Amino acid sequence: MTTNVFDESSGVMATDSRWSIRQGKYIVYLDDTGCEKILLLKNRAIMFAGNGGRIQEWKDWLMSDPKDDSQQPKEEGICLCLVDLQTGKKIKSFKQTSVNDLAYFAGSGTQYAIPCWLANSDARRAVDTAKVADDRSGGEVKHYCFKTKQHNIYHGNQVTIRMVDDAILRRGLVMTTNNEQSVSFAVAANDNAELADIKAKIAAGDLSARAPSDGMYEEWTAEEKADLKGCLADMFGW
Repeated sequence: MTTNVFDESSGVMATDSRWSIRQGKYIVYLDDTGCEKILLLKNRAIMFAGNGGRIQEWKDWLMSDPKDDSQQPKEEGICLCLVDLQTGKKIKSFKQTSVNDLAYFAGSGTQYAIPCWLANSDARRAVDTAKVADDRSGGEVKHYCFKTKQHNIYHGNQVTIRMVDDAILRRGLVMTTNNEQSVSFAVAANDNAELADIKAKIAAGDLSARAPSDGMYEEWTAEEKADLKGCLADMFGW
């Protein structure tokens, strides 16, 4: 459940705040968890989409101020966009959709966000538009403006994917893929064997929240991996 947009022309990065788990016809989700899809670190804004567990591995590793790439997590399962916080210029994007080399998109809401951005050149509005059409995007629009430095991003990595999973168990919502009205996941799981099984798998750690994007299923090329290592070496001064 994700829509990510970086608009280099206007200098705004924006994402939705929904994390979700899709199993069969069910989508279990939670908005506004405090687990950010944008990490502000070492003069970089790093925008993530993909597998929540893999994103968490990357956030933890990046926050550890690594001295080399020996413990770097695997690249598969994530989509990335790295932007210079001072200039607002894209450094590199991976597994994202580019439009005219001016805007970069990832997530299940991409197909709805792009037409809106083409019409309005507004990253936040594009995310809001995608939220209406895409059942896997929702919640508060989180954003960073590179020109004014104003944002609503929580610094650091205090809220983890495991915490999101636990919150989903307590207060998450569930809907079906044909957009039936959302109801309490915890309550619905009491009377539905399929949902009870999903609940048990989340509790056991066998299922975890995601910010789904087509790029998360693509294999990384050797060139892409080398490019990312170069970005990281520059970022950490290796």
